[in-house]
Formats: sequence, structure tokens, C-alpha cells
Amino acid sequence: MYTDPDAPRGDIDAPGAVPSVSAEVPSVSAEVPRTRWTDTAQSGDAVMPEGPVTENIRLGRRTRTLVGHFDARSAAVLLSTSGALPLPLLAFVSPDIIREGCWPYLGAIWVFTLIVFSTTAIVGRLSDRLFAVFGMIGMFGIAGSAYIVTEPAAAGVIITLLAAIPAISAMSSTRRVVLTFSVVAIVLALGLAFVDPSSVAGVLVKCGAGVANVMVPVFIVAALRSSLEITMARYAVLGDTDPLTGLLNRRGFLTRSSELLAEVAASGDQIGFLLIDVDHFKAVNDRLGHAVGDSVLVDTVVAINRAAPTRSLIGRFGGEEFVLLCPTTGQSALAATAERIRLAVSSMSTVTVSVGAVTAPLSSRGTGAPNISQVIDHLTHLADRWVYVAKSAGRDRVVCLSSSPIHFVAGDQSSPGPTGR
Repeated sequence: MYTDPDAPRGDIDAPGAVPSVSAEVPSVSAEVPRTRWTDTAQSGDAVMPEGPVTENIRLGRRTRTLVGHFDARSAAVLLSTSGALPLPLLAFVSPDIIREGCWPYLGAIWVFTLIVFSTTAIVGRLSDRLFAVFGMIGMFGIAGSAYIVTEPAAAGVIITLLAAIPAISAMSSTRRVVLTFSVVAIVLALGLAFVDPSSVAGVLVKCGAGVANVMVPVFIVAALRSSLEITMARYAVLGDTDPLTGLLNRRGFLTRSSELLAEVAASGDQIGFLLIDVDHFKAVNDRLGHAVGDSVLVDTVVAINRAAPTRSLIGRFGGEEFVLLCPTTGQSALAATAERIRLAVSSMSTVTVSVGAVTAPLSSRGTGAPNISQVIDHLTHLADRWVYVAKSAGRDRVVCLSSSPIHFVAGDQSSPGPTGR
């Protein structure tokens, strides 16, 4: 291990600070001939009416605003409730379709349906609690509508609507809510099967049909949702990991760094950062080929993983450059960690590594924009200096120095990625 007490110590009070270079860039402007569209036709001029174009733009903006006002669940609530709005009109045209003495119930159901429809149209995205209330009362309203209708065919169609609420909840609600809605819908469907029973066989058929009508749509929606979530999770992993080594790439590393830095700041430990560079890797590729080079990188990663501390974050930042972020108690402890990794690589792989290590006290600021990217960039810049020193001194060695305190603002700067080591 090489240490240089007189080497420059990075000041990380302002992460990412580097000497600024500025240059005056002459402003260049030029007159660019333009084709001017006019309302009045002149000799040789093209005419483009402005009215329809402007109206189409406004219509497109209104459409995007309207679509953004609703999510899939609220849109489904609007569609399902709108079908019940004409029910009083149909009952007025054919009074015999309503059971005697049930007109007040029909009025109450219609008023509630109107309230749900108009509230959803105004609010847009329903909260989980509001959707639960609307959904539960809505299923009882559907069951009541099926009961007060005397026409068997119409009642059967209405009963199928019991599946709408559980299926809608399966789009984005929790499993507990979906299960509750499904059980209530099945119980209501089974209860309606015993209304005006014609025979035991008829009741059994109604019961089976009621259960199937509820469960099949819920299962389909839940399966599609699960498939979509799995696909999105896979894309997130692919976007945050290096396909060759399975380590976090730069994006994934930054995503997970915030959590680790916050833990270190809370514990009072120092933060340790290693930049691990494979020695003479270009020669390996040139002499033995890229397939062998890839195999060497995989072996190197296996060695790094085995020697790295448990609470560490490992990533691949370049072709043959790997980084490691971990808690440490100081320069001596981090140097020992880096030396252990260097020895592991030399014993388990056909190459050696040069390691630049930086350790620094850590403090956290509670306000301001997250600056995790700037912190990691600054640590990388310092560690890269010590890698250069290690390679200049003969390679296959560790250079470790401490640095000034790092002040960071916790927070995510990218989408969630896979967990670190």
C-alpha cells in the first residue's frame, strides 16, 4: 500500500467542484430567409388558413388535459356507472319491468349512481378510500337493481355488472381490497340466485354463473397487472445493471448511493470509496481477444464480491473500472479492505488491479436539492488520482488517502434500481 501524506487532499465541501475553464464564444447571427404564410393571397404567395390549425392545436391540448385528469380506475368507474344512468327512463317506458313497491329503491340507486358519476368526473383520480366507499355501495346498488327488475334476462345482465367493481379494483388497488370486493360480489351473486327460484338445478346454475362472472374478469385483470409489473421490474433491472458482470451500472449505483450515504451519516462512520482498475487490460483484449477479456472481467468481479465488506455497494463505471462504496472507520480500515480485494483478484484471476481509495467524514444537510451525483463524481475524481499514482508506481498496489468532509443532501436522483451487495 502506498500513502503520500503530502499529496493533495480533496476539498469536498462543494461536491463536484473542479477548476472552471471559461472561454468567450463569439456570437454568430445570420439572417435566415423564411417562408411567410399570409391570410391574403398575393401573387406567387402560398396561403395557409390559420384558424383550423390553431383550433386543432387547442383541441389536442384539451384532449391531453382530459386524459391526464383520469387514471384507468376512475375511467372504468365512469364507464360502469354511465350504463345505469338511463335505468329510470327504461323503467318509465316499461313500468312492468320494476317490482311493485320498488320505485323508491330505484330512485335511491339512480341518485347514488349520479353522485358517483359526477364526483368521479369532477375529482378525476379517486383516492383509495373514496374508491372503496363508492365500490362497496355500488355493488349493493347493482345487486338491488338486479332484484327490483322483474325481467329475468335483464336481471341476469345486471348481475354480471357485479364483476365490474372487483375487476376495476384489480387494476391498481391492494390485494386485500381486491379480495374483499371479490368476496362481497360473490356473496351478493349467490344471494340473488335464490330470488324467484325455479328449480334446484336452476339455482345451482345461477350460483355457478355468478361466481364465474365475478372471478374470471378479476383473474384476467390481476394476471395482466402482474405481468406488467414483472415486465417493468425487468426493464428497471436491465436499465440499472451491467449485462456482463451483473453489477450496478452508473445509473443504478447513483440510485442506491443515497440510501447508503444516509446510513453512514447517521451512524457516524466515514465513507469509503474504491476505484479498482484492471492492470494491462487492453493488452489482454489485444493478445487473447475480447471473449477472454470478458471472462477476465467476470473473474475479477467474483473476487471483488468475495473480498468486499458486507455493507458495500459495487458498480462498473467503465470497461475495466469498478467502484465500491462502503462504510469505514478511517483510512487504515479502508486501506485494509482495498488490500484484501487486491490480493483476492491476484489469486483468483489472471490479472492484477490498481486501487485508488478515498475515505472522508460524512455529514448530511436536510434541505436543498439532492447532490448524490456530485458527491460520487467528486469521490471518483479523487480516487482516479490515486489509481494514476498506483499505476505510475508499478501497478498491482493500493493508494489510500483521506479527504476533507463531504456534505451531501439525501434524496433520489433517478428511478429505483436493484439493491446493492
